[in-house]
Amino acid sequence: MFRKLKKKINILLVLGRYNYPTGAFLLMWPCFWGVLYNPNLNGNYTHTLFLLFIGSFVMRGAGCCINDFFDKDFDKKITRTKNRPLAKNLISHFDVLCFIVFQLILGFIILINFNAKVIFFSLLIFPLVVIYPLFKRVTYFPQIILGLVFNWGVLVGFLTQNNQLSLGIIYLYLSGIFLTIAYDTIYAFQDISDDKLVGVKSLAIYLEKKPQVIIFLIFCISFIFLNLSILERKHTFFETIILTLIVFLCYTLQYLNFKNKKSYKSIFDFSVYVGAIITAIIFLQNYL
Repeated sequence: MFRKLKKKINILLVLGRYNYPTGAFLLMWPCFWGVLYNPNLNGNYTHTLFLLFIGSFVMRGAGCCINDFFDKDFDKKITRTKNRPLAKNLISHFDVLCFIVFQLILGFIILINFNAKVIFFSLLIFPLVVIYPLFKRVTYFPQIILGLVFNWGVLVGFLTQNNQLSLGIIYLYLSGIFLTIAYDTIYAFQDISDDKLVGVKSLAIYLEKKPQVIIFLIFCISFIFLNLSILERKHTFFETIILTLIVFLCYTLQYLNFKNKKSYKSIFDFSVYVGAIITAIIFLQNYL
């Protein structure tokens, strides 16, 4: 019985992508950006970062389970996803739903550590989290929805330290949205052939004929908004360029790898390091 339970737990952890934490980090970094953009240096914001770290992994796990529950029939027909637990019928729907509820309860326990405004803003985006998997059935722009969802933590994190939003944090949110659109569209290119066969839509399919120019522009827009965000913190233009030069080089590397048709998955995974670098820049600004 213990062996059977252990096997079921392992399957559920794979379903929630806990064995592949890239997406959790990509959800976490924007939360950190928001907290560190204008932190309460007299308070214990490291405790907030810890809660958001745990919350990012739990909510990303719940999101993956919801996504796979909706997409199980599609996943069976796509090479990259055909071995997912639900696609292979390795776990019952009841167990999956119980696991989703369990993760959502954990997320709520973390959430109630914050004030009412943070709780309200966090719950505001939840409907999009639930229905996101359905967008790929009706629109070629699910990456835009993912960008809105994955970077909502910028606003939530900021509100844990501040009473109201600022123009600078809106710029940072927009920067994150466009970065997410870029890396997730690149990721979607590996599934184009299968997606067309099963009727799944994506920005990658929409841009298939001229993807390089658009991907380059998306990276540029993200970089511009990042610089505008930093300028709002009263840094000079020269200081801003110096601070974000390494981000520009990372964006360029991702674009060149995409242009040269390198591993789309590795380009996607590299975004974790880009997010970490942006976090470091925002953090260092508090002491410059």
